[in-house]
Amino acid sequence: MSSVFKRNSTPITQIQTEISDFSEELKSFCELLDEKLEERKVQKKSNDSEDKFVLLPENLIQLQNPICREHNIPLTKNGVNYRTIYTSDGRVLKNVKIQRYECEKCGEYHSNYGDFIPKYANYQEEFKAKARHFYYLGNTPGQVLDIFRVIGLCVPSESSVRNWVKEAFEPIREVVMNTKLPVSGYFGYDEIHMNTNKERTFVFSLVDLWDDFYVNAQYSPDKEKGSIMDFYSKSKRGGKTKFKGLVLDGSNNYGSIFKSRRFSYIIVQRCQTHYKKNLNEAIYEVAGLGKKLKEDLLEPYNEIKKALFAVFNRSTLLRAEVQLVRAEVRFYGKISKDVDDIIDHFYALFPNLFKYLEDTRLKPTNNATERMNLDLERYPSLKNHMKTEEGVNIIVKGIVFLHNFEAFQKYIVKQKAKILELDRNISIFPNDKELTLLKQGLKIHLSWVRKDFGKYKAVYLRYFKLDHQVFIVE
Repeated sequence: MSSVFKRNSTPITQIQTEISDFSEELKSFCELLDEKLEERKVQKKSNDSEDKFVLLPENLIQLQNPICREHNIPLTKNGVNYRTIYTSDGRVLKNVKIQRYECEKCGEYHSNYGDFIPKYANYQEEFKAKARHFYYLGNTPGQVLDIFRVIGLCVPSESSVRNWVKEAFEPIREVVMNTKLPVSGYFGYDEIHMNTNKERTFVFSLVDLWDDFYVNAQYSPDKEKGSIMDFYSKSKRGGKTKFKGLVLDGSNNYGSIFKSRRFSYIIVQRCQTHYKKNLNEAIYEVAGLGKKLKEDLLEPYNEIKKALFAVFNRSTLLRAEVQLVRAEVRFYGKISKDVDDIIDHFYALFPNLFKYLEDTRLKPTNNATERMNLDLERYPSLKNHMKTEEGVNIIVKGIVFLHNFEAFQKYIVKQKAKILELDRNISIFPNDKELTLLKQGLKIHLSWVRKDFGKYKAVYLRYFKLDHQVFIVE
């Protein structure tokens, strides 16, 4: 505060005073005012509650308007219940008294306080949502407790965290397995190798190549043909998901699956990245270097590698075939039977290694699936410490759900941008009926996508929504 000066420039001394310095009566008034403020009623209404309520200073919660919702008549008080409430901001409200009420027509009145006073629980829903977020970010229940401790919130038990995650599992599984996704029909398939209860097991995953949706991911005790076919069948969602093309890991040998009547229509592209790795290892093996992949290859094996890898650099199917023929002419039958076997194997896989040149919706590699599987592998216990199939699927389906919830929003934003671009083109070419029809079709498609996204959003709002969150799609 700046000093005040009289006109003769003599400074006035500043004195800190209170209103009670001037009158004892005013002092008593101030005390009464403080007491009155302490007695003030705090009005509360949770986002999902049906009853407005007030929180009194003595930790008593009462209805603001004690009227029966069904019969619209006054309620009578009927004792109190004592509860401990763990709030979303980390406070602990002990010995909270919740007023009970009776209706003369329907008997005991069940007040609905929404998520402020959880039904049959002590922790508020947002607190549980935070725990689920921490869990699916790749933290074990014990690590979730450590996070709560570090950020200064009350710390639940590990069993509570597990139960909160498990509570959300069935709604998550239902929406993941039964909601139609706006996918391209071209997918990447991969497996994650794990140890579950000390047994070798797997997680199968199926990812859209273009719009980053997880089509499906689930536990499997083995990778036999029957298990793979069952996974693909479930991924179809009763016909809601159409398969057109698949990119498979180069280490998979499931050719017979795609010769069966159920899957023969699917175009299969073998992942070039995996095949190049296997090809490189095979060349080092026949060169006598085994696993010493950092060693320089001696001739003629270095030239063999250059000739075979050059096939992948060709821009058309014909040029790739010509390059492979050149390698065959130079080396087949001139080095060793092992080299001949490598070239024969290349010829056998050649059609499926270059399917993407015939169908441009395919991709030459399975890198998109590998990248998205990092979300699954980020969870520290998934690969080596899980005990049950249910435990694996709780993690896997939860990660798939959260990923797709975000992917839906990105997809909707992208479609809205396409509609805006069509509007601009229609303003330039108003008589182009094809543009108008295209816009109408896209708007109808977007309306269906929003309905399917609504199913994901309903589950997210129930189990994961935090107060500060803002969605890019409402």
